[in-house]
Amino acid sequence: MPRLVQIGSRQKARAPDRPGAEAWLPVSLEDARRRGWEQLDVVLINGDAYVDHPTFGVPLIGRLLASRGFKVGIVSQPRWDEASGLADFAACGRPRLFFGVSSGNMDAMVNHYTAAKKRRASDAYTPDAEAGRRPDYAAAVYARKLKKLFPDVPVVLGGVEASLRRLAHYDYWSDRVRRSILLDCPADILVYGMGEQPILEVASRLAAGEDICGLTDVRGSVVKFKDDPEQGWRYLAGPRDREEVWLPSYEEITADKRVYAEFSRLYHLEHNPDNARILIQKHGRELVYVNPPAPPPSTALIDAEYELPFTRLPHPMYGEAKIPAWEQIRFSVTIMRGCAAGCSFCCITEHQGRDVVSRSEASVLREIEGLKNVPGWTGVVSDIGGATANMWQMVCTDDEWHRQCRRASCVYPTVCEKFGTDHAPLIQLMRKARELPGVKRAYVASGVRYDVAFADEQHGDEYVRELVQHHVGGHLKIAPEHISPGVVRVMKKPGKEMFVRFKEMFERYSDEAGKEQYLVPYFISGHPGCEVKDMVELSDYLSENGWRPQQVQDFTPTPMTLATDMYYSGYHPNTGKPVHVPKDAREKEMQRALLQPHLPRYRELSQRARRMAGASPPPRRKVPRPGRAPRPSDSFDAD
Repeated sequence: MPRLVQIGSRQKARAPDRPGAEAWLPVSLEDARRRGWEQLDVVLINGDAYVDHPTFGVPLIGRLLASRGFKVGIVSQPRWDEASGLADFAACGRPRLFFGVSSGNMDAMVNHYTAAKKRRASDAYTPDAEAGRRPDYAAAVYARKLKKLFPDVPVVLGGVEASLRRLAHYDYWSDRVRRSILLDCPADILVYGMGEQPILEVASRLAAGEDICGLTDVRGSVVKFKDDPEQGWRYLAGPRDREEVWLPSYEEITADKRVYAEFSRLYHLEHNPDNARILIQKHGRELVYVNPPAPPPSTALIDAEYELPFTRLPHPMYGEAKIPAWEQIRFSVTIMRGCAAGCSFCCITEHQGRDVVSRSEASVLREIEGLKNVPGWTGVVSDIGGATANMWQMVCTDDEWHRQCRRASCVYPTVCEKFGTDHAPLIQLMRKARELPGVKRAYVASGVRYDVAFADEQHGDEYVRELVQHHVGGHLKIAPEHISPGVVRVMKKPGKEMFVRFKEMFERYSDEAGKEQYLVPYFISGHPGCEVKDMVELSDYLSENGWRPQQVQDFTPTPMTLATDMYYSGYHPNTGKPVHVPKDAREKEMQRALLQPHLPRYRELSQRARRMAGASPPPRRKVPRPGRAPRPSDSFDAD
């Protein structure tokens, strides 16, 4: 008999059940055997905790391989000390095809250290934010441990850390130029970029019986050869339909910083999959051979990826432990990947690519509708975005132009006339998302490129109004990074005028909606090209507008970015001219202090910096300071 329901009573919606462990990919050989598998095809080694969510790279690759019929297991944050006996690396047994290795969603050194090279006290990608659960240079360490246990099993490197270290690179934490990561560990092949198509090709060809040594022509991959006078390695490389670019050797770029800057200029030209050439760099008696980037995945492929049966939850083995990175994105929805901006300091373009790849509207809406099945759902989508919030469906509108283009940015110094900037489809998506049954709010937390919005004369203003009035949760993070003309030029960011214009629009549309909302601007200190006088200019601007930033960023050199290459070499790779680099510890501290002169610990130092720059006392505030600004939700990233 059905239970009686009191008339007029309100029934609380029943929370969805948490799925059992079988809903995740296997995490041990015993787990695999419970599914009837005696051996796995692929075992993925993951520097992050196992969170079965599409914004976590290793689970995404794992789910994709599993959808193609491969038996896949994941080993997350294995212990690497000798005392553990390396048992964690053997947890899923010996795979039939290969081990895939990634340090996780971040470079391990960025994850571990602040810009001041101080060890971080927490790790947002680890249960309860516990620090120390992965080694420094994790991808290389993992590869060495695997080869020690299973010397004849192929090891494939991937993820952000491997991708950005595929060539020789300046490493800030050891303060030296390091060799390609492929030569610093015994891995067999490196997959760079987001990696779906290369990893599927590697898995399929190995499954078909090819030897790992023969996989030298996979687009989006890097291999190594032994050099010899007769160039016998060309037999292994095989015939190619692309030209080769011989980059300055490792020895040459370590001996001369001008040559290093030229090396940077050369490799930054080869990002367009349509025309990128093969890059070859000599390291002593070894060659690093970089195949052209893989073509961007189709909308159909990434739709299928993001709609795979993710639980969107951490693995049950973590119990009730909190994983901060997951807490932040658990109800976010990725609508696009890649970034056409190419900011000097940002590694997104270097890893995800310049070509924007967008999901279909139908796929995005289906994912949002499916959030109701995730435990903890309250009807709030935390972010509808991606690498950039407002580049969805924005691509080059001229295929012939794209086939020849070598621009590093589609939006700097001006938005390219061939770059489609129509925001109308995005406006429609945002409206449909917030109107879905069960959706109370649908926020946009990803970064907004206001220069791209302004380039859309027909719908740009409407987009900003839609964003401000319906998709801001009290505060909107925005990243002007600086306002000094010389600095933003080096950064490849829009200038102060565009930021002021966006700020005025934000305030006007907030007032029209009757909402008290605040911009939370992000700024960088210590960036190449930035002097103390430039930071004084920025500090004065913040004071005049009543801004007291909660979070600021001291420039952190990360491998393969243009700004890092300037930091190391002292030259701008595109011009060959010297660039001021704030390396002196005292100058860096002064620049940092000028961003937050209101804090007692920075007051005296900021005043000293002003005197050094010959600046007058700070200006009086021109606008009333608003009430206490809400603290940004990603505070775990703070130094």
